[in-house]
Amino acid sequence: MKSKELKTYNLPADDLLISRIDAKPNVIFLFLMLLGFLSFLFKIPSLYGTMMIVTSIMAMAYMPRVVLIEFYQDYLVLYNRADKKNCFLIYYEDVVSWHYKWGTNRDYLYIEMKDGTTERLEAFSKTLFESSMNRFLKEKHLKGNR
Repeated sequence: MKSKELKTYNLPADDLLISRIDAKPNVIFLFLMLLGFLSFLFKIPSLYGTMMIVTSIMAMAYMPRVVLIEFYQDYLVLYNRADKKNCFLIYYEDVVSWHYKWGTNRDYLYIEMKDGTTERLEAFSKTLFESSMNRFLKEKHLKGNR
């Protein structure tokens, strides 16, 4: 099994990043900005539009980007661990199965490995995580495990 925990600075640098999931809600900020611009067209007080635009720009500029998972051609990298300097590199061939479990308080993505271990990643969107995981590991998705 080639999958392992390692320091973020030891990740392979020559591979091309295909997809990334981060916790910063950029789509919401862009939508808020668009609403701010639209408010100028529909005779809504300009103060509301200005505040929406300024708030979204400040949030996009100054909120930290928290990467949870990155997908490459042969492997994925899990972040969001207790020690931010460590990550877990998982080769697709080492994955036995995966499933998304959502609950009232927290959602988790579970990845079961060939050596019997299970990696758990705290998640926030079933649709986003399942679509990304199905893109790379569709045949290993455990259905009905919700």
